[in-house]
Amino acid sequence: MTGYWRLVSVSLRTAPAQVLGWALAVCALVASSASAIGDKYTEQASRDAYAASYVGTQSSAALQGRGYNLETLGGILANELGYLTLIMLPLIGLHLAIRFTRSVEDTGRLDILTAGPVHRLAPAAAGLTAAALTAVLTFLLSAAALVALGYPVAGSLRYAGGLGALMLAFTGIGALVAQCCRDARTSHVLGIACWMVSYLARAVVDARGADLTWVNPESWLAEIRPFAAQPPLWPWLAIAATAAVTFTTAGVVATRRDQGAGLIPPRPGPAAAPSWMTKPLHVLIRLTRGVCLGWTVGGSLFAFSFGYLTKQISALSAISSATRNENIDATLSLFVQMNTLLAAAAAIQLTQWLATEETSGRVGYALASPVSRRRWWGASASLVTAWSLILLICMGVCTGLGLAAGFGDASYLDDGVPATLAYTPAVLLLAVTALALQSVNPRAVTVTWLAVGWGIVVCLRADMLDLPEWARRLSPLHWVGAVPRDDWDQPAALAMTLLALALTAAAVLAFQRRDLRAG
Repeated sequence: MTGYWRLVSVSLRTAPAQVLGWALAVCALVASSASAIGDKYTEQASRDAYAASYVGTQSSAALQGRGYNLETLGGILANELGYLTLIMLPLIGLHLAIRFTRSVEDTGRLDILTAGPVHRLAPAAAGLTAAALTAVLTFLLSAAALVALGYPVAGSLRYAGGLGALMLAFTGIGALVAQCCRDARTSHVLGIACWMVSYLARAVVDARGADLTWVNPESWLAEIRPFAAQPPLWPWLAIAATAAVTFTTAGVVATRRDQGAGLIPPRPGPAAAPSWMTKPLHVLIRLTRGVCLGWTVGGSLFAFSFGYLTKQISALSAISSATRNENIDATLSLFVQMNTLLAAAAAIQLTQWLATEETSGRVGYALASPVSRRRWWGASASLVTAWSLILLICMGVCTGLGLAAGFGDASYLDDGVPATLAYTPAVLLLAVTALALQSVNPRAVTVTWLAVGWGIVVCLRADMLDLPEWARRLSPLHWVGAVPRDDWDQPAALAMTLLALALTAAAVLAFQRRDLRAG
């Protein structure tokens, strides 16, 4: 395949942090969790007690998947990491597939790379090779870490292989989505929607104990049963078949579509803009309404589903009335924090789109008209913060609706919105931080994803990892408190709001004084 190896080399040299960084992050998570679990469950009696606590209940399966061989350290590790692996690995695979294929095409670099003798399939194949390399490194590094910590060699290899295989399966899905969509932003939204449907479908199946695990890629990681005496083979075959079909289909589409186009044709707009679309904010709303509506629909569905499953996840049947309310509040706190992180993720993605608009030169065209930089930045900030808060409110309402439907009690309608809105300062701080970084350097926006990723770790696994207080406070969500389980920390909320205002002022000054990247 002419040009294949040269394009692979270019992909690896232009984004080494993407290829190696994600693998190291997953390895660090696996190693730290394995070490913490090994220190906590040193005796077989404690492992047996852990396994006994899961007998006859699907209370946690909706979030972290089904647990197998929980009387072993490896089984406990796989069960406890289910929360994070079922969220992180698919999203990493989707992102890398789009990053090394459609994003390269969007920026115009593919036009330069294909100016020479290059096979039609070489760019897509090279990009997916670079993305798949992360899955391979995840397998190798995680397996080495588990073996070094004293976990069984065979089980460690199977579990690490399952992590890499799940990432690879969603890399294939991301590759197909990237070929179908015309731009990276739409590809990310459609890819996240595919993951969200898969995750929610698995949650419903696992919470109800239905025998439908063979249908969904998100169920296959648990079904590998890496630490069982005789693990099944069919999950490996299912993952391999999914990857083969998606990669092959993506390759066929890549060879038959026009460069810069997608399988899904764009909807042509009107020949002339309406009279009301003369202000920067109106233009930005028009350009982002489809993506924002997609985030709103997907986030609302996510919030409703887990609000509905709260009764089962809380395992209410075997506890007293007082403890029951505490357990509901603890479960609701977890879901509300996930709502907050989704709203922050939407704000960051919108900010990344604004950065792309600048690097493509289109912001320069807008500023060439009678539009000041301050006015443009104000419109951009209003767009990002408004959409993220609208999404947060919608998810709060849908959480309340899900609680009311799940419990069959309309009094739960009022529980979702107040708890969700308590995290408004955290969403504003993360959104303004992304905007401030974009004002300094458009490429720096990606750093904000670290805050979201760390927020997920603190939200889901801070206690298991025994994180110190200073590490937990690196997440803005921790400043507010676990509402409604804990009281809302008003001084912290006020401090975050003031910090967001200070960052806003600094961002405006930085954007006014620096040169545009293009245009």
